[in-house]
Amino acid sequence: MEMTDIHEGEEETPLNNGTAVKVHLKENFNNVGIESCVAIKSDRVCDNDTSFSNLGKEELSQYANDPFWKKIRMILLIGFWIGWVTMLVVAIVITVLAQKCPRKPDQKWYEKETVYEILPESYQDTSSKAYNGAAKKGDGVGDIKGIKLQLKYLKDIGNRILYINSMYQSNDEEHLALVDHTKIASLFGTMEDFEDLSKEIKKREMRLIMDFIPNHTGKLSEWFLKSQKKVGKYSDYYIWSPCDPNTYSYPNNWMSVKGGRAWSYDDSRKECYYHQLESDKPDLNLWNPDVKQELESILRFWLNKGVDGFHVQNVQYLYEDKNLKDETLTAGKPGKAYSDFEHNFTVNHHKNIKILQSWKAVLDSYNTKRGREKALFVTAGNDLDTTRSFFDAGVSIVRISPLSQNGTSLSERIETQLKDFNFVRIGWMLSNKDTSRLANIASPLHTKALLTLQETLPGVPFNYYGNEIGMIDHPTLPVPWKYRTPMQWNSKGTGFSQNIKWLSNPDNYTHLNVQTENATGHDYTPLKVYIKLKKLRLKESFQWGKMEVFRDGDLLMYTRKAEGFPGYLVAINFGSDNLTGSFRENKGIPNKVKVVFHTHKKDNTIFNPLEISYKLDAGHAVVLEYD
Repeated sequence: MEMTDIHEGEEETPLNNGTAVKVHLKENFNNVGIESCVAIKSDRVCDNDTSFSNLGKEELSQYANDPFWKKIRMILLIGFWIGWVTMLVVAIVITVLAQKCPRKPDQKWYEKETVYEILPESYQDTSSKAYNGAAKKGDGVGDIKGIKLQLKYLKDIGNRILYINSMYQSNDEEHLALVDHTKIASLFGTMEDFEDLSKEIKKREMRLIMDFIPNHTGKLSEWFLKSQKKVGKYSDYYIWSPCDPNTYSYPNNWMSVKGGRAWSYDDSRKECYYHQLESDKPDLNLWNPDVKQELESILRFWLNKGVDGFHVQNVQYLYEDKNLKDETLTAGKPGKAYSDFEHNFTVNHHKNIKILQSWKAVLDSYNTKRGREKALFVTAGNDLDTTRSFFDAGVSIVRISPLSQNGTSLSERIETQLKDFNFVRIGWMLSNKDTSRLANIASPLHTKALLTLQETLPGVPFNYYGNEIGMIDHPTLPVPWKYRTPMQWNSKGTGFSQNIKWLSNPDNYTHLNVQTENATGHDYTPLKVYIKLKKLRLKESFQWGKMEVFRDGDLLMYTRKAEGFPGYLVAINFGSDNLTGSFRENKGIPNKVKVVFHTHKKDNTIFNPLEISYKLDAGHAVVLEYD
């Protein structure tokens, strides 16, 4: 093979087959690189994409130290850091100035929903319908199967938490003088019925609250029968003390809240036993550790049956002074009535808080994961400090009535209570089995106004069965039975039972019933209004928003506003006259609002409340939305 001369700037490289090639290295500073050329058999091949290829260490060093390349590298380095710092600054500015997602509090299930209270004997007698394929005449008393039968209705109208009043085996009509805390009264069904109900409630993603009655038992309780005879540990299960009723020599001056002495003589034991309520309900001795252990076992029994929480009955009476000290007589009082004394030794004893904490600990031991917390409810009076102490004890919800304050008008009483008890975890109880129904608090005209109040307050609303359809107190039955008449399902004998009912209903059941109020064309019945309010209550501002109260005579107004979400102004006319006025005096009301709810008509008007006067008829309520 003919060899090609090698000139300056060229190298000859032998190939494996002995062929020589000429590599031409040409500096090309215009292209900022090196052109590599390979000549094979007189052919010249160049590759412009192999910049700096095959350079030695010295040649690379030459370019590395070149001032031009040093300048380029410095420019690139400075550009990198400027870009990095710029991106960091932009990210910080966006984080600081961008609108933040509104904070949502960690709400438990029992803080979100309305609690629907059911008196089991008055809700539904299953034998009034074809149940499990067999139609029966029934006994005229509601039962557990009846509640199960109506779960669809309860969920359809927006209820997720059911609070069922006492169903325990007892020896009194109110099912409070308990014979056994862990047995279902046969009047209501069997334990199997209860277990079926509990499972169905879970299946429908609902919750079950039951009464817990730790203050007393009935006189037919096995505990009391053994205590009468001083059998072993049961001897001290109740509060006994020597006395002589013939000489009126009682252990002390304590009076029963139901009237008369709080002590009754027992012939078999020859001593007096203490009862804060009626004489057929002897108080348990909670100073006794065995009694406390028994009560904790009762809680565990029902928790194992699937119960989600408890309402503690008579929580204010749990403990009494251990030394049975006389209570202070109010100056100028004769000392013959309960109200004549200051009840500093029998009401709201400091030990009540301690035992509530222990019961809450039992419930907490069943909290397997988020969303399955167990709840403890109590009912309190008007004492703000006592209410706060219940929360300190870990109680989930404290029920109070916004109607229990003194005042010249309904709106004034409510205003006072709202300002004192503006807590997120307050339970608002407008009526129950021992008090008048909503329709009788003022008049049937105000039923929907009170439903609006109930569902838009901060905290947890408690709805007593039948209030959602405007049921009224029975006009002729005595207290408390007038508040407990059967649920009115339809216009044919109320649809409660095919038998003679255990209590009669007022005559207005023919139009105040579920079937009629739910019918097409009846858009503003109490039931339809209740359903609309349930949907409105799901709004964030009604769930946890702050509250500010205004009042102008019979007109009660308040705002609910959660940060980052639309706010609401609720206006309710609790008077008997139509009202016309202006919102100008109410601070914080914006100049643009929209009507999102009205108790009596469809209205989605958008207007400036500072310029336009309002007109709100007696018993009407309106909710305005603003940004």
